[in-house]
Amino acid sequence: MVPLEPWEKVFIKLVGRQKSYADIDEVHALIGCVTCHGGKEPAEFAAAHVGVVKDPSIMAESNCNPCHKEIVATNSNSMHSKAWGEQTTIAQRELGADKDHNNFSQCAIELTEGFSRECASCHTTCGQCHISRPNSAAGGFINNHQFKKTPDQTNNCLACHGSRIATDFEGLLKGNKPDVHHTKYMKCWDCHKEDMHADASGSATRYHLPDLPKCIDCHLLADLVTNDYHTEHWPDKGEGLSCFVCHSQPYNNCNSCHTKDPSGDLSEWWQTGYAESPGETDVHIGGGNYREYPDFKIGYNYDQELHDGKFIVVRHIPVVRDSYSPWGHDQLAKYDERPTWEYSSPHNIQRFTAQTDTTGGGSCGKNCHVLGDSTQVNMDRYLWQSNVDLDYPDEIEANKPVVVDDKVPSYWQKP
Repeated sequence: MVPLEPWEKVFIKLVGRQKSYADIDEVHALIGCVTCHGGKEPAEFAAAHVGVVKDPSIMAESNCNPCHKEIVATNSNSMHSKAWGEQTTIAQRELGADKDHNNFSQCAIELTEGFSRECASCHTTCGQCHISRPNSAAGGFINNHQFKKTPDQTNNCLACHGSRIATDFEGLLKGNKPDVHHTKYMKCWDCHKEDMHADASGSATRYHLPDLPKCIDCHLLADLVTNDYHTEHWPDKGEGLSCFVCHSQPYNNCNSCHTKDPSGDLSEWWQTGYAESPGETDVHIGGGNYREYPDFKIGYNYDQELHDGKFIVVRHIPVVRDSYSPWGHDQLAKYDERPTWEYSSPHNIQRFTAQTDTTGGGSCGKNCHVLGDSTQVNMDRYLWQSNVDLDYPDEIEANKPVVVDDKVPSYWQKP
C-alpha cells in the first residue's frame, strides 16, 4: 500500500458545506480535541501542541472510556491487542509443545523484552482500526478524522493482513484468480463474525477463538453432501479432506525470518530484491535470508480436534532456530516440538482449481491421487519426508507429524 504524504496523514479537509470538525463527526466533536489529545485550547500553535498525544487510544482505558467501557475492558486482552498466538508459538518452541501464551513470561528475558519492543508494535490500537490506517501500513486518516464503527477493509483489514490474506483474496499472485468471495463483493466481516474485541486470553491461537467462520455456515451441509466428491472426501468421512485441499490455489510461504537488531538502522535491516522465479521475493533481514514464494502443499492434520480433516493445506512459516539471535537469543531450545509447516486457511477459494478441474474428462482424483500417469505431478502437491529432508534438513524432526508418507490411503500407489 502506497504511503500517504506526511501532510495527507493528518490534514482534516473540509468539503462541501462542512465548516468545522463537527460537520465531519458530530458525536466526537462534542468531546473536543484536547479531551483526547491533550494540549491547550485556544492558544498559539506552539503552546497548543505542548503535551499532545498523537494516538490517544494507546491509553484506551483513560481515553475511550466511559463511552466504550465494555469494549475497552475486553479489548485490552483481545487477539489484536495482545498477539497471544505469537506468544504461544515462541513459548512452544522455547519451552515445549505443551505450553502456550500463559507460559510466555517464563521464556528468556531476551525473548520477552524483544517481543514487547518489536512484535507488540505491530498490533493495533482502537484508532488504527476505526480512524486511520495502522502504523504498520504507514498510517494516515482514512476519511478525515471520522470515526468508523466498521473498519475499512482495504485500509485496515488488508493493510495489516497483507502478504498472505490480501495477496490471496485479491488474486495478486501470478496465475491465481481472486477469491470467489472477493469477486462476489463480500467483505471480511461477512464471514468473520467473531467478536474482534473479545477477551482472547483463554485462546492459545487465533484458531482457538470461538465463532470462527466455517464453510458450512453458508454452504449448507444438506446441499454439499449431494455432491459425490463431497461425500467421498468430507472431513469426518472417507479420507477426510479439509475444504482448502480441493478449493484453494497456491499461496505465499515464507522461509528464514530473523528479528530486527535493536541497535541497527532500519534501512539496513530491510532490503528487498526480486529473485528469478516469478512471484518469488528475497528479503534480507538481520543477516538472514527471508524468502517469500508461492507453493501449495497438502499435509497431515496432527490436531484433528482443532482443525477438520485428516489432510489439510499447510504453509511454511518464516522461523528458524536462530530467528531471535538479533535479540541476543541464539537458539530456540524446543524448536523441534512444533512443526514449521503449519495448518493454513488460504483466502483464495475457487470452485475449480488445479485439484478440481475435470476439463477433458476424468475425475478430480486424477489431479490428486498418486496413481498412474499423474503420479509425479500429484506427488508435488503433498508434503513428503523427502521434501523436508532435501529442502529443510534442519526441520526434519519438527515436521514428522505433518509429512504424509505413512498417512496416505492404502489403495494409493506409494512413492
